[in-house]
Amino acid sequence: MSKSETIKFYDVNAQEYFESTVNINLDELYKSFLKHIPPKGNILDLGCGSGRDSLHFLNKGYNVISIDASEEMVKLSSELTKRKTIFMNIEEIDFHDEFDGIWACASLLHINKNLSESVFNILCNALKNKGILYASYKYGNGARILKKRYFNNYNETSIKKTIHNVKELNIIDHWVTNDLRPSKKNEKWLNIILSKSQTR
Repeated sequence: MSKSETIKFYDVNAQEYFESTVNINLDELYKSFLKHIPPKGNILDLGCGSGRDSLHFLNKGYNVISIDASEEMVKLSSELTKRKTIFMNIEEIDFHDEFDGIWACASLLHINKNLSESVFNILCNALKNKGILYASYKYGNGARILKKRYFNNYNETSIKKTIHNVKELNIIDHWVTNDLRPSKKNEKWLNIILSKSQTR
């Protein structure tokens, strides 16, 4: 696995990132996602970071597979959840019809914008029919580098254009929220929920 500058950032700053994110309360986002997931359903936590969300889903009785591309975040998330996080790039995912839900909280935003459509197709293949994908992006347009990390930004219009070309994914909800970290409270996030279906 070749390391991008973004992954290197998380390796170097893993402990600081862990401490700044592990206690963020995402209850409202969890509710918006989990209402679509059957009890004891299979969830993929994509780019799980600290493991905060994986732990929440595990505690709710879901079957969870957690992956992250940062070796250091893999160690910290594994310690938190007491389960092994898989060390893997998002682009390397090779699951088929396996998950009732995929949770991609602030992870797909680091994928090169040119790869967004192909990555959505990979995730679509990993979902069961009628499976649900949650993703969040910094609200905006285009791409930018911030503290050596690549960010792929979207707004309501640009995300619809990207998803339109993904055959079996449909946006069923989208909304904008403020960043829950006090130091970032002026930043906004685009949240989307997509459903896999064989017809549009």
